[in-house]
Amino acid sequence: MDKESVVLGCGCEVYGDEAEELKQRFRLLRLLIVSTALSMPLLWDLPPRFQFVLATALQFGPGLYYIRNAIRGLRNRTAGMDLLVALSTTAIYAYSTVVVFTVTENIKLYYLCDGVLISLLLFGRYLESVAIYQSGEAVRSLLRLQPKTALVLRDGVETEIDAAEIVSGDMVILLPGERIPADGRIVEGSCLVDESLLTGESVPVEKRPSELLTGGTLNREGRVRYEATTVGEDSTLQQIAAFVRRAQSEKAPIQRFADRIASIFVPSVIALAVLIFALWFFLLSPGDWGKAVSTVCGVLVIACPCALGLATPAALMTASGRAAELGILFKGASAIEKAWSVDTVVFDKTGTLTEGRVELGMTDPLREDARASVEACKALGLELWMISGDKGETARHIATECGIENILFEVKPEEKARQIKRLREEGRCVAMVGDGVNDAPAMAEADLAIAMGTGTDVAIECADAVLPGGRIGRVPQALRLAQAARRTVRQNLAWALFYNAICIPVAACGIVNPSIAAAAMTLSSNGILLHSLRLNKAEAANENR
Repeated sequence: MDKESVVLGCGCEVYGDEAEELKQRFRLLRLLIVSTALSMPLLWDLPPRFQFVLATALQFGPGLYYIRNAIRGLRNRTAGMDLLVALSTTAIYAYSTVVVFTVTENIKLYYLCDGVLISLLLFGRYLESVAIYQSGEAVRSLLRLQPKTALVLRDGVETEIDAAEIVSGDMVILLPGERIPADGRIVEGSCLVDESLLTGESVPVEKRPSELLTGGTLNREGRVRYEATTVGEDSTLQQIAAFVRRAQSEKAPIQRFADRIASIFVPSVIALAVLIFALWFFLLSPGDWGKAVSTVCGVLVIACPCALGLATPAALMTASGRAAELGILFKGASAIEKAWSVDTVVFDKTGTLTEGRVELGMTDPLREDARASVEACKALGLELWMISGDKGETARHIATECGIENILFEVKPEEKARQIKRLREEGRCVAMVGDGVNDAPAMAEADLAIAMGTGTDVAIECADAVLPGGRIGRVPQALRLAQAARRTVRQNLAWALFYNAICIPVAACGIVNPSIAAAAMTLSSNGILLHSLRLNKAEAANENR
């Protein structure tokens, strides 16, 4: 399988080669396991030289991940968090190693601090890799709708071939219960086709001679012979898949606030460490390597980006867990980041606002919580739209029942995506709520895609968030929870910056040794985690609604 690079919202590259993605993910998992295994014995009071052996394996095993990333960043002329992690862990390791081989009494080592820092950050990086892998499933799920084989007439004989071998002009035999292998026009017979892939409507459509069939749709009933007209990359299914892929790759990378701070913070800390070393070694305590190195290690350890690095993911991971308790599955931290900025929500009709099933009188009933969900979204100050592939009369009726004023109907999948793009070009942050394959391009184009858990696999894989129980009332809850997460992130960052503003100058004065610095860093990180855990009580009043 050829590799196809796709840039995700997080700024990471994902390749179409599924095996390569899994290889990178398991590599991170192995590093995390090794790092944890090497760090655990450091909890005990082991002989210094035995600690040195473990710490060396840790620093030049799992720790090399950050060192290599830091070197790669420097080659690209960027100084990110990996650089400060690499410098901090190396400084801790180097200082402790000097102590092991030069000090004979009152030995204080900080190898455990090194191990905890590396393990914690590797754990966060592994979780990110899981989310990255899932992001590629949307396109893969779309392409799975293409049947692997097809029955065609070759020299007057019905022959089963690989569906990818169908060429324009082939006569294809379509049997009941089969998915249509390629776009084409019926030559003989009639059938009943489920075109929910295109329209979202679950009611099968009767197809007669000279009418078009779309690849990937399902033949519910009837046998027909049709002429393949559009195959390969030009087929409707492939175009929808390409649209999803293109929309995903065009999303601007999320610029995490912590990373923007780090772009200034990291170089500043490095420059400060160099200056402090020079001041102590040449002026304040001339020639005293121990004092100069100890002071610089204190500064680097106390400024280690653990608290700053945890400020965002700790809040987002807690919010994600709380969301799951409420019946909202966010696919990674970036989905919550997207959700807190949403100001416009676009709903699909069939299967989203409605039950997606036809009852007596040919009506598709409104979901029980649809009206309440719309009202709750309005209370948040959101602008609401309904975009449907259904007829105007039906669409207007459902929108009126829900209380949605902005309506578009008889809209094809590609046009849905264009409407989402238009709203985004107007400066809006758009959430798209859908359930069908026909919603996939629009969901990929939106800033935030929310899928009903009762919908198709393609919609679910394409989504940033899924509502497993199909309760649309969870939409406003998800957005409120995301806004609470934003407040928590900002408060965490404010604390992390305040901590560094106070503690770094104190460490620079030489009155904080690496041990106290490590304790201060741990205390700051624990404060961030405890504050983030408050999100576990978010939406408690609305939990059973």
